[in-house]
Amino acid sequence: MSRKTHLTLALSAGLAAVAAPALAQSYGPPTVSQAPPFPVPDKGYEVEGRPGLMHNIPNIEFVDWKPFDAPGFSPGLYRRLLSESPSMDAVAQITYVPAGWSLPPGYDEVDNEIVVLDGDLSIGDEKLTKYSYSYIPAGVFRGQVKSRQGAVLLQWFKGPPKFVAAAKGKVGARTHARVRDWNRYKETWYIDEPFPAYRTGGNFPGYLHNLMRKDPDTGEMTWMTFVSSIPAPPSSKPGNFGGGAEVHPSFEEYYIPEGTRVATSDERGPTRAVYGGECVEQGISTYKRGTRGYFWRAAGVAHGTVAQAPPGERDGDGNLKKGNGEPSWGWTLVRTGTRLWATYVTDCSYKTGIEYINGEWRQYDYDVPRYEPHD
Repeated sequence: MSRKTHLTLALSAGLAAVAAPALAQSYGPPTVSQAPPFPVPDKGYEVEGRPGLMHNIPNIEFVDWKPFDAPGFSPGLYRRLLSESPSMDAVAQITYVPAGWSLPPGYDEVDNEIVVLDGDLSIGDEKLTKYSYSYIPAGVFRGQVKSRQGAVLLQWFKGPPKFVAAAKGKVGARTHARVRDWNRYKETWYIDEPFPAYRTGGNFPGYLHNLMRKDPDTGEMTWMTFVSSIPAPPSSKPGNFGGGAEVHPSFEEYYIPEGTRVATSDERGPTRAVYGGECVEQGISTYKRGTRGYFWRAAGVAHGTVAQAPPGERDGDGNLKKGNGEPSWGWTLVRTGTRLWATYVTDCSYKTGIEYINGEWRQYDYDVPRYEPHD
């Protein structure tokens, strides 16, 4: 695969690296359509890889700081470049802001999305501290930017970063999409509303969300998700996603600010797996990641339990023995290029889907448009 990967719409096409069964069992159509209830793109930023199907950084400490010299920005900034769009030069980066740094009033030529990971940042009269969030659409005027003590930011620019000093914003700028004065410590966690429904049958129980942005025009979303786990109790019931894997019509981008797991070696590539992971070019694979880790997953990539494990071992009385796993917790920052939507499949062949209806899982012949790469 070339480093510049393009994605195109496909129907139930398996990855070349994973052989599909010669004669797949037919289950018929889903009870209710599982397709996204909104138009989805067939190429470009919303679905692309950066590059390939998975771009993984186990820990941002493995990325070197380099000067961030972009048109219009005051000198003194440094960044760790996490990923870059092959179609429009959008970037994700960790930005270091030194104490006393400032930028005059004006506007950005592209969307500028900011999470303060540490320190302080003021944008006009907006005061940002740790885990504050601000979204400034392209062309929207904002006051002077400055930091008193210095700051470390997680930052996304939807295009090549460029700042213009000005006394007002651009005509037609999307002021209605601006998000300001949001802070994790002031918000509560929830499963459903106000977090949008992201699948037919209701949101997945057990995942707590905190919506930061749902763009009123594009549907793009940014949010926080909190997860925790304990060693699984003995059970013969399906696990997450009905014992299958999740598929999205958009990319998913993750950064993990806090959690119990930490990657101590810079192993970015895939490791072949058997039962769980991502359906990538190399087949079923897992990736090393932990706290302060980052990854970008292209659209249409199944992830989760992508191969079925054999039945659990039973004791002499026929009872399932102790489950596997270890306690863990973490929370992530997540972004998508469209409104979040999810469908579910049994494996990397994308032949059999799993629908969630009335609290139960049912298989069907997968017919949802998805994306696959081509050069």
